[in-house]
Amino acid sequence: MVGIKNIKPVSLILRTVLLVVLMFLCFIVSALLAGLGGGEDSGDSGNALLALAAVCAVNALVLAYPIIRSRWRGVKLAAAIFLVQFGAETFMSQIETIFFGGAFNIPRDQMQRIILAGFLRALMFAPLAVLVLGKFKRGMVSETSFRGRDVARSAWIWRLALLPLFYVVIYILFGYFIAWQSPDVRQLYSGSTDIKPFFEHFADLVRNAPEILPFQYLRGLIWIGLALPIIRMMKGRAWESALAVGLAFGLLLTIQLLLPNPYMPAPVRLAHFIETSTSTFIYGALIAWAFHGIVSSRRG
Repeated sequence: MVGIKNIKPVSLILRTVLLVVLMFLCFIVSALLAGLGGGEDSGDSGNALLALAAVCAVNALVLAYPIIRSRWRGVKLAAAIFLVQFGAETFMSQIETIFFGGAFNIPRDQMQRIILAGFLRALMFAPLAVLVLGKFKRGMVSETSFRGRDVARSAWIWRLALLPLFYVVIYILFGYFIAWQSPDVRQLYSGSTDIKPFFEHFADLVRNAPEILPFQYLRGLIWIGLALPIIRMMKGRAWESALAVGLAFGLLLTIQLLLPNPYMPAPVRLAHFIETSTSTFIYGALIAWAFHGIVSSRRG
């Protein structure tokens, strides 16, 4: 049977280029279908087009990697890629935007269009990517020896309980020591460029918005749910799963910050890109390392 190992390098490069083009088309079509085509004037349209091309290239490559290394095929693989793309690229970013809605003042109907566009984009791209990379074809699935089929329930419980706590810690530390060091970020969220020491800042955060800690804990749990399909589908060792999950979380979530928008100034977008791409990469890789031994051992 034809597998990805049998695809010549030139063919793989051409397929990857096609994926980038398809991602670009999916961005355009989904935006038009969701009613985002009219757009606000965001400055230099040439630079915006280049930024969109870069976003499409990164997203296509990030999603191609787990598809190429997947032991899954067909509709099951397409559904998993849809879940990861929509979840990381749109859902996880927009629930946080809604949480901090007062800072952005995005109209409700506009937010609905943004979410719809992300849903449609993933719905279109996921099956196309699986098709282009030859994973809709029937083939032999590697009969790897899977260990640890009877995993103790406690192994799941402590991972599900503790990993989101790590996410909260990572979120707070990276938020303060990277994003919050930007005067533009402080001005946007607090209305002032003043900065307080970390522990005083954290105390104010908990006092003024105590719901942020359980909210981020919940996001930590959702990230685990998005990581599990990648871990289960992928061949190879733990580091491959860690790389795939880290890149998917770190870049799908943040790469759209390259695109100009009327709600977030460029310095704020840059600060958040650095903060979030690094923190979610670390958390995604951590999830993969923690679950690889107990999840990849169970064939789906």
